[in-house]
Amino acid sequence: SSRVAASGLGLLLLAGCAQPLPEPSPDAVPATPPASLTPDQVDDVLGAVAEAVAAADAAQVVDPAAARVTGPAATLRAAEYTLAAAGAENAVTPIPEGTQTIVTTATDEWPRTMVVVTEPPADLQAPLLLTLVQPSPREQYRLWSWVRLFPGTQMPPTAQPEVGNAPVAPDSTDVLVPPAELMQRYVDVLLNGDASPHVGLFGPDPLRQNITGLRQAYAQSATAGGAVTESIVPLDEGPVAVGTADGGAVVTGGFRLTITIALEDSTLTVDPATAAFLGGATTLASSLELTFVGTVAFDVPPADSGEPVAVLGGEFSLTGATGA
Repeated sequence: SSRVAASGLGLLLLAGCAQPLPEPSPDAVPATPPASLTPDQVDDVLGAVAEAVAAADAAQVVDPAAARVTGPAATLRAAEYTLAAAGAENAVTPIPEGTQTIVTTATDEWPRTMVVVTEPPADLQAPLLLTLVQPSPREQYRLWSWVRLFPGTQMPPTAQPEVGNAPVAPDSTDVLVPPAELMQRYVDVLLNGDASPHVGLFGPDPLRQNITGLRQAYAQSATAGGAVTESIVPLDEGPVAVGTADGGAVVTGGFRLTITIALEDSTLTVDPATAAFLGGATTLASSLELTFVGTVAFDVPPADSGEPVAVLGGEFSLTGATGA
């Protein structure tokens, strides 16, 4: 009987060994990645950027080591400090800390983009649309650009920050114009106006009107004895994009306008802003070269919408001058 009991035990042991081992079940992969930033992280980023901008404003110097202002925002801020140092009033654009819209991306890749619409500044100026970029996981979000929203501008619908919006690749054909091509087409319209083949892509906008007027004014100022040449090119960096709820994108880019005036048997008296970049010189006898930088934010609709690109806002400033 002991033998029977032993063999019965063996059957029990064998039966126990035949049970499959439990396998760890991995977490289900979400259909879409989570938002790049939690609401608390958004607050931390915006607080750190505001602190860095305030420190730069106090010192009147864009400090690259502070690493929170970059791209065209750094160029425009440095130019504002030059104007302020020369005595220009209200030269430095106030950047409100309060926000009314925050647009984050939902992605597990880099670079990452965040767009913020500020509360209106205290002086009843237009709200600003800020674009912040995080180039890689080891770098911080930095203020890449700001633009003033045009009167009556409506922001496109976007997902809540805790959900995030789809990233938009530079070469995406899901939107009316791939972000990588947008600035080249807009610059062509700036240069050629209604003669541009791309003029139908964009609705009218105040920035374009201002730049046309500026170029005409410089052309007239040199007719008394000089030649004016100009160039407009997209900035080397950007544009940057973030998706919207309707399948379109908010795209921010920049451009550089250079106007060169060659004088012949005449002198040119420059305005105080230009003089600020010329070390105070106000009268030139041979040449003047002016550099302006502009930033523009666009609402680019989905490719099949039939709508034009809406220009949401812009910023434009003299950033340099040389002359003799």
